[in-house]
Parts: sequence; structure tokens; C-alpha cells
Amino acid sequence: MAEFFTPTWENIEDQILRIARRMAQDQFLPNAIVAILTGGVIPAKLFSDILNMKNIKYIDIKFYRDVGQTGSRPVIKAVYANDLENKRVLIVDDVSDTGETLEAVTNVISMFSPAVIRTATIYVKPWSRKIPDYYGEEVGKWIIFPWDKWEVVRTDPNAPVSKKEVYFELHEIFSRMSN
Repeated sequence: MAEFFTPTWENIEDQILRIARRMAQDQFLPNAIVAILTGGVIPAKLFSDILNMKNIKYIDIKFYRDVGQTGSRPVIKAVYANDLENKRVLIVDDVSDTGETLEAVTNVISMFSPAVIRTATIYVKPWSRKIPDYYGEEVGKWIIFPWDKWEVVRTDPNAPVSKKEVYFELHEIFSRMSN
């Protein structure tokens, strides 16, 4: 059974603010954010509000199949990015686990000829091969983000998340409706 870390929204906001403070100390103000779908979308929105910058792009890339189960390599599904030439780009995800997703996205974005690419994640795993330029905290457990908790509980019904009974009840109702 996997060990879990379940940050609260407050924990996540604290980490985002800590990262933004480091960016300010470095005098790094991006003029484009690339969010890695899906985990990076909410952190990217939080960064865009702090930075007062609305230029968010997206890359849909898949690596994990289930809790703790990766594919052989990250697969880029779609790139929703343009106009990054000579821009200062911040690539955002929720966690750098193996580092392979960050590495793949950095390689793709570099093809758009930005002036600078930096990476940020809320958390980083101790075994990650790519350490983001900015991160909040190192965590060596499977992280259950508030926006991913029901996806995790589908895979591991024993995962420590709230409202899972209601989730399963509604999931069952909608599953019957789709048949």
C-alpha cells in the first residue's frame, strides 16, 4: 500500500507564495506560463494571479497510468502554445516525480525559441532526475492533491481522502446512466 501525503489548499497556497517570493528574489518575471495538463493548471492559475500575467499556454502530456504506475515514457498528446519566441517562460506542474515530464515539456518549449525557460512545481520527489528551478518542498510520498483526490481513490479505495463515499455513490449513478 502506498504512503500518502495530502496537502491542504492552505499548504498549496503557502508553497506557491514561497516559490513566487524566490522568483521575486531572482528578479524573474515570466511573460508566459506553460501549464502541464492537468496537474499544473491550478498552480499556473495561482501564479498568473500573483504575477498579474494572463498569458497561459498548455501542454497535454501523459506519463502516469495509475497511482505509482508510469508508462515507459511521457507521451505528448497536444501542445496549446504559440508566440513564445524571445519570451521568459515559466513551465508549471504540481510535482516533479521522475522529472521526465518536466524534461520533455522543456524540450518541446525550447523549440519555440524562448529567451529563458524556468520550471516550477509545488513539490519535488527526492528521486527526481530533474529538479525544478523553483519548488516549494521535497516530499517522498504519493501526493494526493485536492484536485486529484477522486482520481486517486478510484485506483486505491483505501486512500485517505474525504467525501469518497459520496464520490462512489455519484460515480455509480452516472455509470448506470451512461449504459
